Amino acid sequence: MKGHFRKRGSKWTFVLDLGRDEKTGKRKQKWFSGYNTKKEAEKACAKIIAELSEGKYKEESTQTIQDFILDFMETQVKPSTRITTYNNQSFIVNKHILPELGPMQLNKLTPAKLQRFYAKKSKEGLAASYIRSMHAILSKAFRTAVTWGLLEKNVVALVKPPRIETRDISIWTMEEAQEFLSFAEDRKFFIAYVLAIYTGMRRGEILGLRWRDCDLERGTVSIQQTVYKSNNEILIQEPKTKGSKRTITLPDYAISCLKKHRVRQNEYKLRLGSAYTDHDLVMANWNGTPVDPADINKDFAYAIKKAGLPRIRFHDLRHTHATILLRLGENPKVVSERLGHAEVGITLDTYSHVLPDMQKNLAQNFEIAMKEVKKKRS
Repeated sequence: MKGHFRKRGSKWTFVLDLGRDEKTGKRKQKWFSGYNTKKEAEKACAKIIAELSEGKYKEESTQTIQDFILDFMETQVKPSTRITTYNNQSFIVNKHILPELGPMQLNKLTPAKLQRFYAKKSKEGLAASYIRSMHAILSKAFRTAVTWGLLEKNVVALVKPPRIETRDISIWTMEEAQEFLSFAEDRKFFIAYVLAIYTGMRRGEILGLRWRDCDLERGTVSIQQTVYKSNNEILIQEPKTKGSKRTITLPDYAISCLKKHRVRQNEYKLRLGSAYTDHDLVMANWNGTPVDPADINKDFAYAIKKAGLPRIRFHDLRHTHATILLRLGENPKVVSERLGHAEVGITLDTYSHVLPDMQKNLAQNFEIAMKEVKKKRS
């Protein structure tokens, strides 16, 4: 077997006989192009001939990125991930990836083209974290394409997504948190605000908390499920990670608030009777159904404005809880377990702004301890 070479314009090309087509029985010929010199073309030709003789040659697919990724999402992502993860990734694929890259052949994507795609999305105002989510989807998809023999290499791995800038965390002081709770005492989501500030629970964990997961005699709550919203549907699922399933000790104030909330909720159930669908949820709608996470965000924003307090997100109540604990000198490992972080490093990275205060207190405490020892010796 040998190739036939030809110069087209400034580039060299060659054609090879790849044997017979399995479907039609006809002989297949394929042109390989884009070589700067005849020597480069001859070298590439020799490599392909060697692969053909050894049965190692893989003909690159002419499949489009759209056809492949849609198949990849349906056969690889959907069966192996949570429905919310699949829905979120599908939205990213259909909204951003396919309109731009979909019509392109799978084997025609280059690092330069992908880098320009990321740059364009960045200019459109998309956050770096969002573009990195696109990158993660594409990287996994193209890695699969290589495994399936559709591509020789994963070009996505050669591209660097934009770096995520460190974001300042907005938190309240203890005084501001207390002021807010005093203001919000009569609001329907009051118990959610108490749990966020006093336990650091995530919004979905609070909305998914059931009474059977609360041991008010021992003063603990157990995180066993969480509420998500995906494709305008409210879903109840298990927490994402093993570390998220945890037991949290409650302060006395939170226990007292939960007991009062349960009494009011039981009275309300009796009044409604069969109109109340009991999901055993601590935080539920008037008819017992799960609360839409967006509703609590709206109420929180409105309450903050009315209370005249600094504007923060509901999730920042979790940051407020963690920051207060660390500033009080609590062990970061204990705080990490309370928050449900996978490892203490996440806690330390997230709340690095607290570390200087901790170092200062540590130095002062060490100084006091050494002085006490010196007094005893003198």
